[in-house]
Amino acid sequence: MGYLILGSGGLGTALAHELAARGEEWLLAGRQSPRGLDPTCYFPLQEVDPLSFEALFTLYDGASLPTVVINTIGLLSDLNHMPERRVEEVTPQWLCESLQANAWPQLALGANLSRLMGPSSRLWLCSLSDLAGSLGGLESNGQGASRYSYRMSKAALNMGARILAAEWVDRFPGAGVITVHPGLMDTPMQQPFKSELDRTLLQDPTQVAPRLLDLIAGLTPAQSGSFLDLQGQPLPW
Repeated sequence: MGYLILGSGGLGTALAHELAARGEEWLLAGRQSPRGLDPTCYFPLQEVDPLSFEALFTLYDGASLPTVVINTIGLLSDLNHMPERRVEEVTPQWLCESLQANAWPQLALGANLSRLMGPSSRLWLCSLSDLAGSLGGLESNGQGASRYSYRMSKAALNMGARILAAEWVDRFPGAGVITVHPGLMDTPMQQPFKSELDRTLLQDPTQVAPRLLDLIAGLTPAQSGSFLDLQGQPLPW
């Protein structure tokens, strides 16, 4: 079983270390090569644009595809933008950047995989989502009515997964798509907001990684198109 991991942040790096410890075949694509990992298993993916994804998938021309693809790419803030607390703070630029970072990579992966898969291909595509993007769970998922661009882009990610899963049912019945809410993690993404968070809820990515891998290993075809937590329980859309 081969793995392709997108994103070399806290969870992506933890997944690579866990897979290395398990003796699995893996490739990590991200902006930086983590320390302590085999550099030959790293691909520099500096941007989330079509050319970067096409370059990545040239590695699979004439080669076996991974059987598990995990997309950990995500964006909550950057040096110039913080999550919006009021609607007056929403800008078209940041909304588009959030959609490109949080929703588009899954579609780019789906498109490139679809070009290479055949009717008998068996593969799982898993993207990291967030309960913050749940329409049905808005009142109970924390942070009140804030983080417009982040929440909207994660909701778009979930919808994209459902559409892609429905398309693959006919084209590639052995392939599936899910989104997973892993819960809060102690990663650089949360660094600017730690004072606002309950520290007891922050998980170490090294603890999340094996649970996520075990969840994916136990998936059934009927779960394709689902939004799940780490226990495999369905979450509200």
